[in-house]
Amino acid sequence: MKTYMIVAATFALVLAGAAGAHAQQTAEELYQAGLYQEEVQGNLESAIDVYRQILEDFSDNRTVGAKALLHIGLCYEKLGLREAQQAYQGVISDYPEAAQEVAVARQRLASLTRALAEFEREPRFRKIRIASNPDNGVLSPDGTQLAFVSGGAVWVLPVQGNVAPDIAGAPVRITESMGAWNMANHLAWSGDGKWIAFSAEPDDTEEIYVVSATGGEPRKIPGNHFRGGRPYTYRLSLSPTGETLAFVRMSEEEDPDSISIYTYQLNEDEERLLAPASTREPAYSPDGQYVAYIRVVHVDDQETGGTYTQLWVMPATGGTPVLLVDSTMVRSPVWSPDGTMIAVFRDRRPGSFSREIWVVPFSREGGPSEPVATIELPPRGTWSILAGWTPENEIGVHLMSPPYTAVYTVPVTGGKAAQITDDGVAGFPRWTPDGGTIVYNTMIHLDEDGWAPVAPTALDTLSDRDLVGRIRRGQATDYFYGLVALPADGGRPVPIRIAPIAHVAVTPGIPPGGGVHVSPDGKSIVFAGLEWGEGEDPVGVNVWTVPVEGGEPTRLARSTLQDRYPCWSADGKQVAFIRFEHDAKGQYSANIWVAPAEGGEPAQLTSAADSVAFASIAYSPDGEWLGYFANNSLRIMPAGGGESRIVAELDFLHRHTELSWSPDSERIAFTGRGSIWVVAVDGGEPVEVKTGVLEDDAQNLHIAWSPDGERIVFSASQGGDVALWLISDFLPEER
Repeated sequence: MKTYMIVAATFALVLAGAAGAHAQQTAEELYQAGLYQEEVQGNLESAIDVYRQILEDFSDNRTVGAKALLHIGLCYEKLGLREAQQAYQGVISDYPEAAQEVAVARQRLASLTRALAEFEREPRFRKIRIASNPDNGVLSPDGTQLAFVSGGAVWVLPVQGNVAPDIAGAPVRITESMGAWNMANHLAWSGDGKWIAFSAEPDDTEEIYVVSATGGEPRKIPGNHFRGGRPYTYRLSLSPTGETLAFVRMSEEEDPDSISIYTYQLNEDEERLLAPASTREPAYSPDGQYVAYIRVVHVDDQETGGTYTQLWVMPATGGTPVLLVDSTMVRSPVWSPDGTMIAVFRDRRPGSFSREIWVVPFSREGGPSEPVATIELPPRGTWSILAGWTPENEIGVHLMSPPYTAVYTVPVTGGKAAQITDDGVAGFPRWTPDGGTIVYNTMIHLDEDGWAPVAPTALDTLSDRDLVGRIRRGQATDYFYGLVALPADGGRPVPIRIAPIAHVAVTPGIPPGGGVHVSPDGKSIVFAGLEWGEGEDPVGVNVWTVPVEGGEPTRLARSTLQDRYPCWSADGKQVAFIRFEHDAKGQYSANIWVAPAEGGEPAQLTSAADSVAFASIAYSPDGEWLGYFANNSLRIMPAGGGESRIVAELDFLHRHTELSWSPDSERIAFTGRGSIWVVAVDGGEPVEVKTGVLEDDAQNLHIAWSPDGERIVFSASQGGDVALWLISDFLPEER
């Protein structure tokens, strides 16, 4: 103690002295003064100042310098500041001879690095695989079951089945098909897990029912349950024992401000108003003593669209509410199992998909709260209500899986497809006549590592049209959007640059229905391109040709609306395409037109009687036939026009369906139901080409038969399905 008193006196002189006072003290004396401030007084900032003064005034005293820098790190670590890492690293690199201090610095740096890594660890997302793939569902309070609606009935399934932790069990239907529906995930469990509340329209009227979680006769809740058709008005909540239902009602005038929260006592058949107008999304606390809800506030602010929302909590039996979150956009309150926190979506603007979850603390005293955790969701976010919060501290949310598009090749006989491009944006792959190159439409981004595909999710924040406009105006030079050439076995794509002409810029391939085709001599490409005039908006989709090496495009036809799906004739002398137009009465129609490849007036080849679908067309390689789709069928007609005949009846024809001829003109490959099919021109049952990668929901499935007849190249957009995900490790204390 006597020593520290001496040190304290010394330190007092240090602080009170003039400019030359430090020079009168030794490095060791200043070091002891720093220790006194650090270890006795607990004044870490002052200790750091003293240690830094040692490093400045006694830079030649390496023994004390190493100790001073080490203690700077210790002080910063106690303060919870990142500068501790830098100080420890400085001891290791600048004072290698100070073995003892270096050893301590290494130990503290390793421990601190682990602690920071644990603290900064991202929340974990775990997908629950459900065979029936419902896009809705609410977790039971114990987190073991999911209630969802399908086919007008309510179902329940185990979140974990008998196969694996992430594979759900078999669903059990607990109601008959009765018009049940689940807009944006609004089912509700009672806190004891015995009851489920849901909405239904059995006879075109909005009703609310409560049913046992094990099945039985649903109980209809009497009264008017008009809620205005808005997703946020359909949230239901049951008290812990299921005796009380909280719901929202809108006045008959359909005024959004008239929505209010009501409760209904099932045992007493009694209804009463709980929260005033402009309130919605009630959620009972686990103990049933409180109800969290959202309140809409109107303001004169264009940035918020004139409204924002607040998170409130009030006693379940009525009383004075307390405000937890103000002046932002929040929705979908869900309580933690212990009732100490509430999770909400925090939105950027009204009506947007939610991309962030806030976890807000709740105390009985109430008062505005800052979030204790923020969870960033994938780019596409969600518009559903949160699915629940389990006792294992996992928050359930329904998210759209990231979509992706790639180009593949597969043997015509089927097998395992080979992916030849990175996941990104791709469409309309076409072979060159020699079979060595594939031309396709894509979007790529030039970064320091070279060309990289642009993920479809990136287009959620920057639309195709906006990006194309920026490229056209020369404002997005690090992007390329158009045609590229790729070695048939994969490799780096080479952009085929199309020069602007006069005041026109052309963008090839308008996903999902543009159209690309390489000429029989391999010298030119015909494509459907978006044409831009002098203004900000496109002026039409027209058919163009361009040399395969790029250059100035030539317009073959100018449409009044859209020209798409161009294809070369077998001799390369003309181009056929689909013209989409409407008449004076506003009726839309599609027909096949033909234009000379060297330029000239196009001529209409089909009429309304042919019922041409807005989908792919193609000439047969022998030049005899032209294939197209019409009236749920695949058809062929003479190349010069005439009576058609059906090759295959289809039950899945939709816009942008594709076809491609075999090199010997005897078979046609086409797409449908997320698959590739091949049928003989002379008739017969279509045969599916197994690829090993395609799913039933594959979109933008574009195909082309290879010149040697051995392979089919295809592009496909997959993913984008909505699934249940469980989020864990989102609270700081869990990390």
